[in-house]
Amino acid sequence: MKTTIVLVGYMGAGKSTVAKLLADKLAMPIVDLDKKIEESAQLSIPDIFAKQGEAAFRKLESQVLQESLQQTGIIATGGGVVLSKTNRDFLKDAWVVFLDCQDDVLVQRIFNDGQNIRPVVQNKTAEQIKGIYQDRKPFYDEVASLTIDTSSLTVDEVVQQIIQAQQTIGYLGPVNSFSFQALKQVVDHQKVVEFASIPLCIDALLKEKLDFALVPIENSLEGSVHASVDRLYDQKECYVQAEIVLPIHQQLIGYDAKQIKKILSHPQALAQCQKYIEEHFPCAFLEPVQSTTAAVLEIAQRKDKSLAAIAGKQAAKFYQVPILASNIQDNDFNQTRFWILGKKHFDTSRLTTSEQKLTLYITLPKDSPGALHKVLAAFAWRDLNLVKIESRPQKTKLGEYFFIVDLQVNRPHILYQNAIEELEALGCVVQNLGMYPVLHHS
Repeated sequence: MKTTIVLVGYMGAGKSTVAKLLADKLAMPIVDLDKKIEESAQLSIPDIFAKQGEAAFRKLESQVLQESLQQTGIIATGGGVVLSKTNRDFLKDAWVVFLDCQDDVLVQRIFNDGQNIRPVVQNKTAEQIKGIYQDRKPFYDEVASLTIDTSSLTVDEVVQQIIQAQQTIGYLGPVNSFSFQALKQVVDHQKVVEFASIPLCIDALLKEKLDFALVPIENSLEGSVHASVDRLYDQKECYVQAEIVLPIHQQLIGYDAKQIKKILSHPQALAQCQKYIEEHFPCAFLEPVQSTTAAVLEIAQRKDKSLAAIAGKQAAKFYQVPILASNIQDNDFNQTRFWILGKKHFDTSRLTTSEQKLTLYITLPKDSPGALHKVLAAFAWRDLNLVKIESRPQKTKLGEYFFIVDLQVNRPHILYQNAIEELEALGCVVQNLGMYPVLHHS
């Protein structure tokens, strides 16, 4: 998250109002540039213009702006801050949000706020105000890191866009992978970064090089994605923020079905299409790669007719490689769960779903007969519904496992917390990955 955010825009764009809410949301101080100028000059802005002239005002404005940019906080600037080249040069080194607005809406807002009309628009007609705005707009565009049209947005919506624009989400690439398609269901304005593998993506999150990461976690045909579930074991500050369930339709992609000798894809995709491969290409060599889309990219680059890939339609379309056979997965009901992971809160307000889950990683106490039975009993007598239980090796020595438990959240939350406390009293180590909403994409 940026330590200094500068808001620019014409009078009526909402800079002061947005700055107050944004500062509150981010727990950052607010700097009202005009107020600081008035404090420095011991005069109101209209009086500075009247007694000292605009040139003196702009000079003072530059001094105050330069000082303010050295501080942490949300800076709400005056509408004319971009008129000075000196100011624009200062702003180019900052993270600047241009609050744009349709000129008709600006005029209406300015006239509705008759108490605070600034010298530059005093006694001006609507058309003259629009002209001033159009003259300044190229300067706003010049310094903007982010532009938001506030014409039809609430203050909350503007603030949310600003916050999201500073967030970075990693995913298993390349573009048009199934992970990318899942990401599009929940991402609005965040910056997305592709990774060549799931461990690299999760590691970047754990090292705080990302704000969030989206990774595949389980497929309905082939089960858990071990690269994801195992990497999260014993990571105490990383939580599931949301789940997206995406239908997966696999295609055979290549140039000539009769010449195929090698099929490339992600190991999960190859396994999902095992029956089709055995029936149609029993002699083909199967080569696992980091993602389904990476397989298509390699074929597109090599243009070798002996190669084929298994991937989705979007990848074939993007890289312009023909689809040789459609929907080749072993079962039409093929779905993959994706998790959005993060150390901090991810805004899930756009996920219109009432379904929630809780995921726990549970390590049983050693040499404790009936320990798993006692764990299950802690959920059963509270009428808590388990929708998944799976064991995974701890990768310490043979015979040491942890259990992945998913619970449907449809009971008072205190019951789940009490169950966790009971497990800990039994000597279990419980890693709580959090409660999260589940979005099913058709």
